[in-house]
Amino acid sequence: MFRIFHRQIVRYALRHKTLALINILTVALGVAVYLAIQIANHSVLKAFQAGVDIVAGRAQLEARGTIDDAVFPRLQTVPGVDAATPLVEGFVTLPDYPGEYLRILGVDPLTDSEFLTFQTAEKRSDIFNGDAWFGDPQSIAITKRFADLHHIHDGQEFRIQIGEREQTLRVSFTIDTTDSHIGVMDIGWAQELFASQGRLNAVLFRTRNSIKTVQKRIQELLPPDTVVQAPADRTEQVEQMLSGFQLNLTALSLVSLTVGMLLVYNTITASVVRRRGEIGILRALGVSRGKIRWLFLGEAVLYGTIGCMLGCAGGIGLGRILVGTVSRTVSNLYVLVSIDRSYFPIEQVPLVFLLGICAVLMGAWIPAAAGANITPLRALNLGILIERSDRLSRVWLVYSALALLLAFLLSYLAFSVDRSLGFVCALMTLLGFCALAPHATYWGGKGIGSIVRKIPTVSLAARNLVRSLYRHAATVGALASVIAMLVSITIMIHSFRETVNHWVKRRLPADIYLGPATNEVVGFQDFVSEEFLKMLRSRREIELIDTYRDAEITVGGSPVALGITIGTTRNTPKFLDGDDQKKYQEYWKPDHVLVSEPLARRLHLQEGQTIAIPTPQGLVNFRIAGVFQDFTRDSGLMLMQSQNFERYWHDTRANSVAIYLKPGEDAEGFVQTIRSTYPKAGDYSIRLNRQLRSLVEDVLDQTFGVTQVLRLIAVFVAVMGIILNALVLVKEREREIGTLRAMGASRTRVGALMLWESLFLGLVAVVLGFAAGIALAIVLTRVINTAFFGWTVPLSFPWMQLFLVPCWFLPVTVIAALLPARQAARTNLIDAIRM
Repeated sequence: MFRIFHRQIVRYALRHKTLALINILTVALGVAVYLAIQIANHSVLKAFQAGVDIVAGRAQLEARGTIDDAVFPRLQTVPGVDAATPLVEGFVTLPDYPGEYLRILGVDPLTDSEFLTFQTAEKRSDIFNGDAWFGDPQSIAITKRFADLHHIHDGQEFRIQIGEREQTLRVSFTIDTTDSHIGVMDIGWAQELFASQGRLNAVLFRTRNSIKTVQKRIQELLPPDTVVQAPADRTEQVEQMLSGFQLNLTALSLVSLTVGMLLVYNTITASVVRRRGEIGILRALGVSRGKIRWLFLGEAVLYGTIGCMLGCAGGIGLGRILVGTVSRTVSNLYVLVSIDRSYFPIEQVPLVFLLGICAVLMGAWIPAAAGANITPLRALNLGILIERSDRLSRVWLVYSALALLLAFLLSYLAFSVDRSLGFVCALMTLLGFCALAPHATYWGGKGIGSIVRKIPTVSLAARNLVRSLYRHAATVGALASVIAMLVSITIMIHSFRETVNHWVKRRLPADIYLGPATNEVVGFQDFVSEEFLKMLRSRREIELIDTYRDAEITVGGSPVALGITIGTTRNTPKFLDGDDQKKYQEYWKPDHVLVSEPLARRLHLQEGQTIAIPTPQGLVNFRIAGVFQDFTRDSGLMLMQSQNFERYWHDTRANSVAIYLKPGEDAEGFVQTIRSTYPKAGDYSIRLNRQLRSLVEDVLDQTFGVTQVLRLIAVFVAVMGIILNALVLVKEREREIGTLRAMGASRTRVGALMLWESLFLGLVAVVLGFAAGIALAIVLTRVINTAFFGWTVPLSFPWMQLFLVPCWFLPVTVIAALLPARQAARTNLIDAIRM
């Protein structure tokens, strides 16, 4: 059997290097995309987990919130607590290194020894200088990686920015951590730096008794809005928050592997057709059907194994590219992460090989079984498959109907049972339309043939779609899958953009928006100074001012983003059930809030419902005035009037300001006035309305950056499929081409025949792909998007972009067939017709 495998498979692949290479590259590409997405997803979670581990160290519990310094001694003596240490945490930006930031941890070295996980980079006993640590307010330790990256040495000073304040810090020593954007300083100086004297951000605990018992005792000493939990719970919450986003990327990455599976089906089918004579001889010599079957499956496994190895190597390189794109998207939409290096999930390698091998075996099983079942006599008859190829079976209509019916049922189950079923629904939808490929190819060839029947070469090319139905149907299915993915993603992105644009116009109507420039790097961390706000309120050019504050609260044990606004009638949200003005007026009443659609879906909240929110003064019941449309974050957002927030939290600070000018005032001129009037205006990002909308567009582009990469890869796979199909057709039709040449057909006509056939093939694939793409877009927007992210996105069609798809795809089908057409034209007449 090994000799047969070597002679019939290995030597065959070496003789047909181009076909083998195309199959290997297709499998490698699918494997590489899947692995790259896993590397990017794994790197994001690892980076966040590393940040949690650095802060929490070996802590078993952590209390997070605004904690009074005076409470800490009592926390140390809680029964069951072995050790406790206070923590102050804040973010700063670095003016000398644009775009860079540091997460500064204020620690107490007297109580932190039980928790600290990082080590000094230099292995010297005298590295810690107590005089500098406790006596110098500028002393800070930074990571060795950050120091090496920016060529900072011990004793060197560098500038930091906190809102309007600029300060200089001095490097005392370097530390080793997995997160390079960490700085450590004494907790007292950190409180001075962040103007949080007498307040702590967190307290870490090590316990000796039951964690739940100790957790309850700690909570009793702290304000109700302080969260006491295990550090691992924070990582788990982020994993759950990112699960939908990452699952979407994984599902998209499998599309290339699915298309590769269909191309392998094509290749093995062609291999069976072209080697019918060898199958007949082997069967006549006594080789069993099982061995014939495994012979062709072995060919697929050969391609798959080499493809998986190349795919793993390529996936590592592609993963490093995608890590940056994915981390920017996660930072924009979910949580600030900084990925210094990509993490290779070694446990994914066996899964990658399993996926690759399973894909090629699934693609090769049907043609391999067909080849094994051919009798020796039929195998030696070279015309049988061509003669039977135009017999259309209705069983594919049954398969299509069953798949689409199952997709319809799964679309409902995705909301009531498991949202992951939405992806199975999308797969069933795609397979349902792919099952129509034989009928689409058959009737496409018949229809085109009737239109061009008076043009011999073109008519023959159209009839060849029917004559080679067994071969073209799989190619049409593969190409239609690619077109469907392109069309569905194009429709989805356009629908999302249109919806967000309408939302932006409604929710961001102010003339000018401003906030601390540091917030553009580290999120809503710094605040607009009271002095600046007072100056703005005194300007006669301003008609209205609205402020926004971002905070985090806990509702039912789940973290919830809270937005605090003054609110104006000019940026009334769009409510799901209408009555916008009435519900917005309700929102202004005491103890009323608004919840976004994703939050309402996530926590099962409804309009009119009362929810308990922990505040520094205890649990307070707030009434939900309405559920509004919002695209700020898919985890959801709760809005609260500033008067309500000030009543319970006693905090009037704002992260950003929206300015409405009086009619006739020049926005650009007013911005210049602000910059020249207020001395610290340079520390703020001040944007006109159109500039902020442009920024929103940039964020959307970053969000769909990975999707664009996957679209380009899908196009590459489509081109490979066309080339593969055309090359196989040329080899398969050698006798036919030789006969045409013997009857007087020129080389040009033979080449044109292949180009026309490839064009018609692409045309049928475009029609079927568009139908599948529109259906898939409905699933993506109405099922997957709603089930995973909670957004209602009306379907919108970008007609011009959709029109361009066939405009470039059909010429690509012709260009991709040029090489096979040239090979067909150069076919040796004598060799082709020799029996």
